[in-house]
Parts: sequence; C-alpha cells; structure tokens
Amino acid sequence: MNGLNRTSRVQLYKRLTIRFFIAVIIAAFVFFGLPKLIKLLLPFVFALVGAAIINPLAERINRLGNRINKNIKIPRKITALVLNILVLFLVLLLIYFVTYNVIKEAISLANNILRNWSSIVRTYDEFLDKLTPNISVMPQSLIDILQDVKDSVLVFVQNISKNIVSFTVSTTTSRITSTGTLLINLITFFLALFFLGFDYYSIGEAIRNRIDMRMLDTFVLMKRSVVNALGSYFKAQLILSLFAFFFMLIALTIYGQPYALLIALFLGIIDILPVIGIIAIVLPWGIVEYVVGDPHKGIFLALLGMIFFIIRKLLEPKVMGTQTGLPPLLVLFSSYVGLQFSGLWGALLGPVTLMFVISIARSGILDNTMADLRMIYDLVADMLRSED
Repeated sequence: MNGLNRTSRVQLYKRLTIRFFIAVIIAAFVFFGLPKLIKLLLPFVFALVGAAIINPLAERINRLGNRINKNIKIPRKITALVLNILVLFLVLLLIYFVTYNVIKEAISLANNILRNWSSIVRTYDEFLDKLTPNISVMPQSLIDILQDVKDSVLVFVQNISKNIVSFTVSTTTSRITSTGTLLINLITFFLALFFLGFDYYSIGEAIRNRIDMRMLDTFVLMKRSVVNALGSYFKAQLILSLFAFFFMLIALTIYGQPYALLIALFLGIIDILPVIGIIAIVLPWGIVEYVVGDPHKGIFLALLGMIFFIIRKLLEPKVMGTQTGLPPLLVLFSSYVGLQFSGLWGALLGPVTLMFVISIARSGILDNTMADLRMIYDLVADMLRSED
C-alpha cells in the first residue's frame, strides 16, 4: 500500500466515492422507486415472466413432439398461443372460483352476524362479567377505557354485519369495472403476453444487437442475479404460504369450522407477510374462545396454532435454504431492515435485495470494488501503525 503515490490514492478515492453514490442510488431506487415502478408496470412484469416461462416450455413441447414423430412440426408460435390460451383459462377460472367463494362466505357471515346478534351481545357481556371481579382494583381511567372499548367493539361488529355484503360486492365490482383495475390489468397482461409470446426471441435478438458486448455481459449477469433472487425468494414464500393455506383449510374443515375456506385463505395471505405469523391470529382467537365459554374450541385453536408454528419453523430453514441459500436469520434481518425503510414493500424486497447483492458478489462484478476496499483497509491500517 505504501507503493501508492498521491495520484493513485486520489484515483482510488474517486472510484470508491463514485461506487458509493451508485450503491446509495441503487438502494434508494430498490426501496422507494422500485415498488412504485412494479405497481405501475405490474401487468407487463407478469407478462414478461409468463413469456419467459411459456416460450422455453413451448420449445420443449415441440422437441418432444419431434422425438415422438418426426413428421410433427408445429411452429413455436402456435404452441405458445395454445399455452397462452390455457394460462388465460386457468387464471379466469381461479379468479371466478376465489371471487365466488369469498363473496358467498362473506354474505353468509354477514347474515349469521345479523341473525345471532343478540347471542353475540350476550356472550360478549358474559365475557366482560368474568372480568368484573378484577375491574374493581383498576384505576378509574382504565375502567373508563374498558367501557369505551366495550361500546366500540359492539358498534364495530354491528357495522361490519350491516356493511360487509355491500362492501364485498362493491369492492369486487369496482375492482373489475374501474379504469386501471383488475379488468384492465388482465386485458393488458394477456395482450402483452401474446405479443411477447410471438416476438420473444426476436425482441431479445434486437436488444442484443444494439447493446455493447461488455454492457451486455454485465446485463446478463445482473439479469441472472435478479431472476435467481426473485424466483428463489418468492418460490419459497409461495411454497410456505400454500402449505399454510392447505394445512389450515384441512384442519378447520375437519373440525367443522364455518367459513373454513375464507379463514384459510386469509391465514395463507397473512403467512406471506414478513414478521407477522399465523400464530399471532390463531392463538388470540383460541384464547378468546376459551374465555367466552367454548374451551374445547379454544384448546383446539391454541394447539393448532402451536403445531403449525412448530411445523413451519421446521420446514422454513429447509425451504428457504433450498430455494434461496440464505439462513432464516438473515431473511428475518433483511425483512426487518426493509420494513423500517419502506414498510411492507420493503419487508418483501429486503431478502430479495440481499440475495441480489450476494449473487452480484458471487458473479465477480464487485471484484474491483472489493480490491479497492482492501486497499483502503491497508492504507488505514498503515496510518494507524505509523501513529503508534
């Protein structure tokens, strides 16, 4: 390090300063700009992902057909078109199934609340009566707060029962008919998927012909890193979420819990969210059921939540490790840091960003930066030794 002259040191500082600002800009874009950009271009992002999956699959199907019968020569575009239509059918079928069942169970839930309103109020009062012996020792301010909470809970439940049907139907309708919502997004997605399916390789070839080879190599490395990070993380989350959905659906259905599909779907979505877990919903639910007079159901829900928590914690390291290569502690840490910076989107993108950085480091793109950092470390170490 002592062999560096003044000019070399200045160049070293300039390189590191430029790289530092580039890293800050990229990090700011990932946590603040990328979520908005993804939301804006979501149909095209899904279409690009779909085309990247469908076109190689179409080629494999064609090669398989040629192996079976060499006279079979189906153009790739035709195969891609058939696969696109199949994807369209499956997506519409899934939307219909989920929407129909959610609205059906939401309406049934609202009707049950209205029909059993007197029983709900009586059960709620009994629950509060069990707390009465402990209320006398509480400060008056806390007693007033509890009374306000009692009134607020009853008003909240009553309003839900009155508005849940209209809210569910109006929300579904607005999502389908409003400009820029589900219907427009679906149409845009399928149009983009068809266009990309027909011209997928020609578009890629046109891009490659117009980009410098060195830049193209860097772009390919970054693309692989992004695809690996996104694919690995979301595949792991999808596996865990689907496991949570089916586990809860089967358990609640066997127990005979009404609205098992709706509850399992809600819990499956909750399981996707970082930091929050299903046990944070199921365990308090079980405690409430136990206190209000249904101890069997309360014990069942508490055991269900704890059993699922244990099984998931046993599965999570294997699934996350297999799919992402990251220890669960690093996933939790990156989710927490992302949550502090950019809310829920940051929590979702935190592990992806960490995996992207690790993939970039492994690809060799950061080798020069790491060499410069080692030179800075040696320089600082020499300065400290000279002061001693």
